[in-house]
Amino acid sequence: MKVISFTNQKGGAGKSTLAINLAVAAERAGERVCIVDLDQQGTIANWFNTRTSETPLVIAPGAVIHLNLADLIARLRGEGFTLAVIDTKGEESHGTRGAMQVADLCLIPLRPAGPDLHAIRPTVKALRDMNRDFALVVNQALPNKKSKLTGAVMTGLAHDGTVVPLAVATRASFQKSYSLGQAVMEFEEEGGAGAAEIAELWAWCHKHLNRGEGIAHVAAG
Repeated sequence: MKVISFTNQKGGAGKSTLAINLAVAAERAGERVCIVDLDQQGTIANWFNTRTSETPLVIAPGAVIHLNLADLIARLRGEGFTLAVIDTKGEESHGTRGAMQVADLCLIPLRPAGPDLHAIRPTVKALRDMNRDFALVVNQALPNKKSKLTGAVMTGLAHDGTVVPLAVATRASFQKSYSLGQAVMEFEEEGGAGAAEIAELWAWCHKHLNRGEGIAHVAAG
């Protein structure tokens, strides 16, 4: 079983939205997925409560409090899950560090804006100190793949670490699908721009999770 943890000590970067959508994309690709919600705001748990489908399984924050995260991951592995997606608080915490430790890949979402670019540094440092594999994901970008701002941000981020070579744009379909207890792939079905971006993100993650050498860190510039 592989583990992806969404981490960023700054709130508002879209960790929960990406976690939901990546989990559903993985499930639709054939993975057996569990989402572990470590954020007491319960964004993912609330989404699941409005969902008609019983999958992917969501473990709510209240349940996780009483469990050791490493033991929980071992239990999920024993029950046949092939992917765990962990959502964390937008702050430094014991739970967040635990999610970093058990992850095969940590994804750091950030918006292409000055405050977010500076705010990722403590998370990047913590992951480097822990020798964890991580990648930066530009999220809530302008819905224009040729945006010079987004391109410049992604180029600049290469000094901080591995960068997922695609940006996820701000789209109304993400908010609408969440309110219906769906993922954007389910809401848009085929042909939607948001669904295509999430499919690309999952394809990138799947490729890197399953390559032998893992994800190489890029030295800070």
